[in-house]
Amino acid sequence: MGNARMYEALRDYGDRFDTVGIFTFEVDATGTITETGTSISSMLPYIQKWPHIKWLLTIMNHGIANIFTALRNNKNGAKDKFLTEIIRIMNKYPWCAGVDIDLERGGGYENKDAANALFRDIYNTVKSYDATKLVNICLPGMTGVQGSVGGENWCVYADLNDYCDTAAIMSYGMAWAGSAPGPVSPRDWLEGIYDYAVSVMSHDKIFMGLPAYGWNWRIHDTPENLGITYRGVSNTYYAAKYWMTGVYNFTGDAPPQPFIPIVAYWDDYNKVPWALPHVYDYMEGWDAVSWEYPLLKGVYNRRRYLTSYGKEQKAEFGTIYIDRNGVPDEYEGNVIITDEMASLGDDQASAEYRFEITEAGYYDIAVQLCFPYWDKNAIIVSLDGESKTFSENRLWWPYWRRVCWLTLAKGVFLQEGTHAVSISGGVPGVQFYGFRVCSGFSEYPFAGEASFMLSPRRFKDVNGVMVEPDRGFKLTFEMLRRKPDSALIWYEDFRDRNILPENYWTVLDGEWDVWQDPESTESRPYSQLEGYGKLAWKYDGFSDIHIRARLAFPQNSSGRAGVFLGDIFCCLNYDTQRVELYQGNSLLGSYSTSFSKTADADLRANPNMYTIEMRKRGNKVRVYSGAASTLRFTVNVIGGSGYAGYCSDNRTVCELLRLGDAWVYEPYERFDVELPDGNITSFGRLARTGVTWDDEFQVFSVNSDVEESATRNEDISMDYDFFHSQLLTLSCGNDYEVKIISKDINIWISRLFLGDADGFSILYYQDADSLVYWANEAAYRWKLRGIAIWSLGQEDMRLWEALPKQI
Repeated sequence: MGNARMYEALRDYGDRFDTVGIFTFEVDATGTITETGTSISSMLPYIQKWPHIKWLLTIMNHGIANIFTALRNNKNGAKDKFLTEIIRIMNKYPWCAGVDIDLERGGGYENKDAANALFRDIYNTVKSYDATKLVNICLPGMTGVQGSVGGENWCVYADLNDYCDTAAIMSYGMAWAGSAPGPVSPRDWLEGIYDYAVSVMSHDKIFMGLPAYGWNWRIHDTPENLGITYRGVSNTYYAAKYWMTGVYNFTGDAPPQPFIPIVAYWDDYNKVPWALPHVYDYMEGWDAVSWEYPLLKGVYNRRRYLTSYGKEQKAEFGTIYIDRNGVPDEYEGNVIITDEMASLGDDQASAEYRFEITEAGYYDIAVQLCFPYWDKNAIIVSLDGESKTFSENRLWWPYWRRVCWLTLAKGVFLQEGTHAVSISGGVPGVQFYGFRVCSGFSEYPFAGEASFMLSPRRFKDVNGVMVEPDRGFKLTFEMLRRKPDSALIWYEDFRDRNILPENYWTVLDGEWDVWQDPESTESRPYSQLEGYGKLAWKYDGFSDIHIRARLAFPQNSSGRAGVFLGDIFCCLNYDTQRVELYQGNSLLGSYSTSFSKTADADLRANPNMYTIEMRKRGNKVRVYSGAASTLRFTVNVIGGSGYAGYCSDNRTVCELLRLGDAWVYEPYERFDVELPDGNITSFGRLARTGVTWDDEFQVFSVNSDVEESATRNEDISMDYDFFHSQLLTLSCGNDYEVKIISKDINIWISRLFLGDADGFSILYYQDADSLVYWANEAAYRWKLRGIAIWSLGQEDMRLWEALPKQI
């Protein structure tokens, strides 16, 4: 850091250090090394005082990708120059124990061989110069091959093990200035990294990288309104302590915002402290005082949220005068009648329902229908001889196979006396559940709503005075949105107790069954489709669709598995390790990738699942794979329609089969908020061009054959977003209700923060307890060489008293 505490730690606690990297040396794209960081002269007193420390010359590229690329590819001799420069600086500073190589932004997995060669050449160059000199390499945090969260998939630990004496794994930065707030080094990430690292590298070479710093994320407004690029500001331990003790505030560390000392919370899972400066009320999704279905509780990484996975029809009737079920007064022909509904068995059948109006007037009449399947999609309903056809041809329509209310007549005048509703014609199989005569019928799709109670209370400032915000409050909503997906036609996870009902599914080839967890007590236990051949929805009219499967290859499996439409087969081919697309026997396109089988012992509880999908529009098919639905290639086809479903050459398992519309998308982004003053504000909806909206169902169609991402300029991250109210003039001591109304599904209502309009934040930081905990895990759980702290001068100085002496 170059601050006073850095020199204090070196002076007073050098006996706690094994190795120190001096960040002085910067390499450029020509391979030339210059001295721009910590001055070597300032280090000499400590180098002389502590001869046991291995003082390394750290060479860095500051995360500039084109420098790493030039060195890796020896562009214009950059690597050759770099190797001679390493010798030059070791000659210049003969007291050094060796070099510390900190190269970042090395790109993807395709660069691994060249990166391995670069580190091999560095290692061999140093050892040829002096076999006693050491090479430490700084590596990104990886949870497996191609397991980087930051795109550093060039790094393969096993390949680099022989090209270093030690390796400091930079396992910090999961949370950063531009991320959602959270621990810099969360437990799950650390455990994933070091479980993997010790399985492929020598454990006694590895330093666990830990942060001495934290971040303070400002969450009272958007970064652009605050005049900053990212909402996070880096904090040393002592900067965080100043927030805790009321030294800092958000109005320039001066009035009008009060100076409030606060308590920090201890995250006992991640072993890290955190705090909420100038937040006057805070709640999680589950803290809602009430919520309405289809909102449901969910938990992910200990975050308790509310979300909805589908929309329900919300119907309102006013005063109901007549409420009839589907049992008719009389019928003709083949009519199937149950206790509550009637279904016409052929197009000659009909049924009639009579009702009495006691007072002439204007009425609404709503009918209750169910279209059981895509080929059972029309019925004629008449009121006193005036007929109306109810039909549906949209495959993505959300009320398929569900009972719904629709309008037969709106504001119709009915005389006193007897009237009749009748059903006839259409397509056999539609189910009629009755009708209502009422004063005012309306219906709309509903994704749920939740009410929260805000309870701002005064705080005591550093002088013991009870204080509150100078201007008022802002309310910030932490929400998780998602990128749009195709408008849903069918979601099948095989968890229903009624397994593959014959009226919905057909086996075109092979043998199929569903395994369900026999030990589960859930109503819908985890399940897997398993078998070989072709399983299809029992409908041969599919044409333009989007179809996705998530599948695994058992240990004795091979060949191809994936999704099909007519004679088009989109698959993962285990034998060729490719994503492939066929029409008939002709291979139309492929993409090389890698996937593995799952041992039988892990097949149910921990399968290696892979996603494959295709979108067909007209004569063009797009092929995607991976958890992020990455487009791999596009090809033209001829025809391609009929049955659709899942296909496998040999036995595979499938945990998800999803069918969506090829042109229509459902967004997962918008929610409305009703504030305490009764005003409703909409949040989250992205601006789009080249689309046509369906306002009823809040879905949109692309007007041309483009990817959905081409219709918007703004992206949606898979991280939590923050949305902010306008200024709220609330009084401390009172309670206020706020309501979140979900307009789209799959949005997580995560947390609400009511804070001072002049500024409030989420602060995570590292203290001595946190670093000591992970130091012990490094030593005793993974038996690593030690810990590597970034960086000296940021830490809680109490740490050094807690660490063992090295001499």
